[in-house]
Amino acid sequence: MPSYDENGNNPKSLIERGEELYNNRSLSTNGLSCASCHGTDGQSGYQATFNQPFPHPVAMGANMFGMETVHADEMVQLCMVAPMAAEPLDWESEDLAALAAYVVNAQQRLAGEADGQ
Repeated sequence: MPSYDENGNNPKSLIERGEELYNNRSLSTNGLSCASCHGTDGQSGYQATFNQPFPHPVAMGANMFGMETVHADEMVQLCMVAPMAAEPLDWESEDLAALAAYVVNAQQRLAGEADGQ
């Protein structure tokens, strides 16, 4: 399992690394970054279910992959494969852990449960 905490107890350094990757277009094969769809602060382009703690329902996960709910790392992988047209990240990689930690932090900031970076 990637070394991130889905409850939000992630080191600031891991979240900061995730933010860098979140804005990195070179992760995709089509020039998209996570920020292309979800804004540079990670606070836009989400369905209402994003306000719920992970795991939670995600329309893309259900519609394209038959998943009832997704964890943060799975959400990152879905976006890597579908909108970003890239290979999924290694499940044991620091990059996946960092992106998942950033997504958890973004969800908690959107829900008013975490301070901004």
